[in-house]
Amino acid sequence: MSDSLLSLVTALADDELVLGHRHSEWTGHAPHIEEDVAFSSIAQDEIGHAAAYYGIVAALDDDDADRLALGRKPHEYRNAILCERPNRDWAYTLARHWLYDAADDVRLEVLERSAHGELAALAVKLRREERYHLLHARTWMERVARGPVEGRARVVDALTDAWGDTLGLFEPFELEEDAVERGWLPVPSSELRARFLERASRALDDLGMPPDVRARGADSAEFVASSSGDLIASDDAPDEGRARAPGVGGRRGEHSEDFEPLWDEMTATYRGDPGATW
Repeated sequence: MSDSLLSLVTALADDELVLGHRHSEWTGHAPHIEEDVAFSSIAQDEIGHAAAYYGIVAALDDDDADRLALGRKPHEYRNAILCERPNRDWAYTLARHWLYDAADDVRLEVLERSAHGELAALAVKLRREERYHLLHARTWMERVARGPVEGRARVVDALTDAWGDTLGLFEPFELEEDAVERGWLPVPSSELRARFLERASRALDDLGMPPDVRARGADSAEFVASSSGDLIASDDAPDEGRARAPGVGGRRGEHSEDFEPLWDEMTATYRGDPGATW
């Protein structure tokens, strides 16, 4: 089976697993009991979706889903950097929740047409479940946008902080060109990014959010192949001294300083007894 398919599905799984773990950190700490239950449920869903993706990879590559999820080194994970950022406060968590689920809806809509039948069927199933996550996020966004000035200002700041990292979700997957050619990923990440920008910008306008929310990275983070074949941001040219675009690197295992402590906690039990049955 194509290495590009394995690369694509592994990255999808890593996004869901790592974000699910971050969401789970709110259990017992959310603003009120109803949200404690809701966010714990969303975290559980994301980790379950990761397990489904890992199941596809394990079957294709004669591997073990638990090992794929919890038995790799930090540099072997291909999750987007947005997913690994600490929760910070409720405003940042809400902003990331909304941005990620809006982006994931764009991605799953396309994957429903994947040439790999099992992946396409899974995308249909997951999109139905993820619709409730997006509804939850939208409800909160509308509530805050129309609420007291202080809460609205905090969410505006959080959206501004998270926006650039969110575009990193559309950093091309490893071997993406082959995945697109074979139909595993029906359209390239650059097109997914354009669709997300259109939908998210329209939704933010409807909420009355200021345009500067989208200023950070809105016109950057285009991705090209370097001379070594690695995928980099077009404005990330070391020989010209330009800074890397926000959120870039996760798709090739280059993570932020936030990832290793999360990985250490997330994988500790498995590493203690890799042969255990879960």
